[in-house]
Amino acid sequence: MFRLTALTVVIPLLLHAQQGSGTISGTVTDPQGALMPGVRIEVRNTGTNAVFRTTTNDQGLYTAPALPVGGYEVAAESEGFKRAVRSGITLQVDQRAAVDFTLSLGQVTEAVEVTGEAPLVDAGSATVGKVVENRRVQELPLNGRNALSLTLLTPGVRSNSASSSGFGDRGVEVSSISINNAPNAMNAQVLDGGNNVQTYLGEVNMNPAVDAVEEFKVQTNTMSAEFGFTAGGVINLATKSGTNSLHGTLYEFLRNDKLDARRAFAVEKGVFRYNQFGASAGGPVIKDRTFFFGNWEKWIFRKAVPKIGTFPTLSQRQGDFSDLFDSRGRQVPIYDPATTAPNPQGSGFIRLPFGGNRIPSNRLDPVALNIQNFYPEPNRTPSDPFTNTNNYQRNASEERSSQQFTFKVDHRLSNSNTLFGRYSRYGHTTDGGAPDVGTTGIYPDPVVSKRDDKLKNHNALLSDTHIFSPFLLNEFRLGLTRSTFPFQVRSFGGNWPQKLGFPPVVPNDTFPQISNGTPAFNTGTAGFRGSISWQIFDMLTRIQGGHTMKFGVEHRIIRGNNFQRSSPSGNFSFNAGLTGNPLAPSGTGSSYASFLLGEVASASVTTHLGAAFHGYATSFFFQDDWKATRRLTLNLGLRYDFQQQPVERWNGISNFDPSGIDPETGLKGIMVYAGVDGQPRSFRKDDKNDFGPRIGFAYDIAGNGHTVIRGGFGIFYPWIFNTLFFGSTTGFASTPTSYTPVGGSNFAAFRLKDGFPFAPIPPMGSALGPGAFLGQSVSMAESDGSTPTSLQWNLSLQQQLKGNWLVDATYSANRGYHFIGSGYDLNQLDPVHDSLGLALQDRVPNPYAGMVPGALGAATITRSQSLRPFPYYNTISVSSPRLHQFTSHLLLLTVEKRMSQGFTMLFSYTAGKVIGNSGVGELIGFAAESASAAGYQNGKFDRRPERSVEPRDISQRAVVSALYELPFGRGKAWDTRNAVAGKLIEGWQVNTIGTMQTGRPLGVTGASNFRANRPNSTGQSAKLDNPTAERWFDTEQFINPANFTMGNLGRLLPDVREPGIVNWDLSLIKNTGITERVNLQFRAEAFNFMNHVNLGRPGTGFSPGPDGKNRSGSFGVITSSDDARIIQFGLKVIF
Repeated sequence: MFRLTALTVVIPLLLHAQQGSGTISGTVTDPQGALMPGVRIEVRNTGTNAVFRTTTNDQGLYTAPALPVGGYEVAAESEGFKRAVRSGITLQVDQRAAVDFTLSLGQVTEAVEVTGEAPLVDAGSATVGKVVENRRVQELPLNGRNALSLTLLTPGVRSNSASSSGFGDRGVEVSSISINNAPNAMNAQVLDGGNNVQTYLGEVNMNPAVDAVEEFKVQTNTMSAEFGFTAGGVINLATKSGTNSLHGTLYEFLRNDKLDARRAFAVEKGVFRYNQFGASAGGPVIKDRTFFFGNWEKWIFRKAVPKIGTFPTLSQRQGDFSDLFDSRGRQVPIYDPATTAPNPQGSGFIRLPFGGNRIPSNRLDPVALNIQNFYPEPNRTPSDPFTNTNNYQRNASEERSSQQFTFKVDHRLSNSNTLFGRYSRYGHTTDGGAPDVGTTGIYPDPVVSKRDDKLKNHNALLSDTHIFSPFLLNEFRLGLTRSTFPFQVRSFGGNWPQKLGFPPVVPNDTFPQISNGTPAFNTGTAGFRGSISWQIFDMLTRIQGGHTMKFGVEHRIIRGNNFQRSSPSGNFSFNAGLTGNPLAPSGTGSSYASFLLGEVASASVTTHLGAAFHGYATSFFFQDDWKATRRLTLNLGLRYDFQQQPVERWNGISNFDPSGIDPETGLKGIMVYAGVDGQPRSFRKDDKNDFGPRIGFAYDIAGNGHTVIRGGFGIFYPWIFNTLFFGSTTGFASTPTSYTPVGGSNFAAFRLKDGFPFAPIPPMGSALGPGAFLGQSVSMAESDGSTPTSLQWNLSLQQQLKGNWLVDATYSANRGYHFIGSGYDLNQLDPVHDSLGLALQDRVPNPYAGMVPGALGAATITRSQSLRPFPYYNTISVSSPRLHQFTSHLLLLTVEKRMSQGFTMLFSYTAGKVIGNSGVGELIGFAAESASAAGYQNGKFDRRPERSVEPRDISQRAVVSALYELPFGRGKAWDTRNAVAGKLIEGWQVNTIGTMQTGRPLGVTGASNFRANRPNSTGQSAKLDNPTAERWFDTEQFINPANFTMGNLGRLLPDVREPGIVNWDLSLIKNTGITERVNLQFRAEAFNFMNHVNLGRPGTGFSPGPDGKNRSGSFGVITSSDDARIIQFGLKVIF
């Protein structure tokens, strides 16, 4: 009878389970402190009236697991004792809230009620983490209203961006976030208990609107074994749910450039419009049984940026180059390529100039003239009257929009089963391609300037909870993430090559790409990227004595397609040499004149078929949270992950085998193909050793729940199914075809109007054979498929103080190995030969002459090439080697004040260092923010100099967030009895987010000595005491290395960093009650409201002159900054 009754009351309470759940547990004692078994416990959800009933065990302990986040009331009663009630308890995501009771003697009908939250300290888990609760999510100032940007409030988390948002708009780039100093794209995202990371780029699949988010938790280090596929942390997000009362919002937010400040270095602000609007609602369908919640939101972004470029003058468009001058006012003569002839006076060729520097109209190529119609005519005074530089300007416009919705239902199927279902969809459209309207935006015709991106992400989750007893329950989840991303330039499918006059040999896909000295067209890309991932998850929870044990399995099935055309109608290049003087080319010729003549210097076209990758991952885990004593809790777990190496559906993968022998030439080093001649489907071996133990403890030092010491250790393995881990599709997905002049660089490859000399070569796959790429550059995937591994450990002390204050000091460490590092050249020349010096450039007889195609099959090759391990290949790029290792040590400090008396505050401080041995492979984020050191300088032979601080290293970071209700109005310190005055002065609130952090390391690249890609250091620090934007570091401390030596500069500078960040966001909120249940909220928000100039990164490209010192004008100079002050207004109706 008890079990039936318990099931009846447990089921409603678990209606929202796994939409972000937690646990309430505690002990019950009598007045003398003795533990009390058999005490009846009742846990009631104040939003749905759902009740969970259980009893304390022999140790006086009770546990209520898998409870949805929200408000609770807990009661304890036993014969001979007064009923005790604790109300006002808020349970957060993945929280183990301790609610203890000491019963007083008396009648059960008497009640002792205490109002108050559960203790702030976490005495039940060793996990390092922080919850961002609903009020912070809803009311803190958010640039772009991106809820996940609030992850940056927590210690140990940082983003690539200085702004409050710090994210892109294609979904949300989880790759922008580093947790616990792990590499980007190595974090797990959980939405309502299901996977929320899409395949390929590792981005967040669904980023719910702010008004759909209940709360989320950033957790790392010694997490429960049910969490995996991360090397840094887990962002565990819970969406809102319906309750027994109808609630919702209507809202709109807007931004306008007229309200914003001008960014430093910008000539003008440019046009900017931003509107974000939506609605949400949740409530009962059937009271206490079925609930719903839904949210819809859309935002529209419009931008116009002034663009300046250089185009041919009106006379030059007609073939008249009499106005073609260099910067010193000297006329640049153009020569007639049709008159090219051998030099009768010696070697080389001669050529006659055009009379008057004018090309006869009958010589102008008709295809070139048709293309010229897309070039705008000059409309502004040039910045240089001789060269006509920057003679055209227009405002390049871009519009982006997104639309999303979330709908969820919780329903009780029977007394033993509940069902939860949610479907979310996110759509994003842009008409510009690049987020900031690149140089292509200068063209007024959208055919050559616009690219349409249409991203659609889907996220669905179905969860079933079956209750066997109050001490045994099973949770099953079926999840789906799907992403489709068609992208294409406006010219795609318009038959533009045919319209321009090209013959059929030129593919008719898009407008061709032209390189003739004018800004590039946006005509080169069209394709589709799609992925789908199924997640099956089942977990059995057993409560026995002080043990809460979980047994589970997770299985993921992944499919992905990628088809991307890159310049499918060809890339045609023109240079000044074909209209210059062959004997004295300097200061002669014009690439645009060559274009008008149709004299193509070179061309290429790529034929595409695409690729489809798939794989699966299976995990098993066990977790035991054991309340060993009243003060000590142990968290013991073990997880096993198996991730299949991604394979191509039709075996469309190739690889370089350095030990294979080409049967035709007998040369060592061949191409091999997946599934052919005994080759595996993936050239990287599966790793079957991914065991991840989790060991943690939490000890209540004084036994009063106010001082807890916690610590633990865990091993984690990140998700590998993204582009960094895919194999090479060379020869399958695409095949490039190149067209070069037969007679040498003084002659054209072909005439533009004639099209390609021969048809483009289609992909042939394995039919290419083992020697297909002899004489070329190839790539190789090493067989080592070891899964990147993260070892994390921590030790923390939590202290709860009076007045609802909490102080948390944590030491957190992360040790990573087998991560992807920078690639290197397997065909690198051994440094022992560098002593030969310039003799390495001498031509020597080629033993492979005639055996391989191209220049490496000529009669002679350079001595340097002859001494390489594979002289008949150029570069052999080892891609994504498992070489990267890093070690991170962090001090995390949190000071938090829980909301009371109208004030709440969270201060997070992070200090530490991360050191690694390689430029870690990143998906998106760090390419723009890190040192630009190009791979290993001497990667094949000596990697020790690569050890340095990592690009993501931030020595110190502090973030403060606060909400303060001004003390005016009813019930406040300054009250008024006047109703009208009360409406005006009450309901005001001030909120802020402040971010301060030190800069990231800088790396210097560039050298000119036949070998190095970094300069030498003089031995003196380049750090300046008072750096400026014009001179951020001492550029005199770098010098070009001697010929054929490696630069002695490390991968990153040890003591020179980019500028730090100081950014304060502020919002002012006015709440006005319309009725008892309807509230009107006005918001004014300012991002970087102090208008502090946060400088960008300085130029780090070293370019030496004859004296070995830098001659680059941008080296050490800062020319950009982050956003200036931005103003946003919002209006919400809350009911």
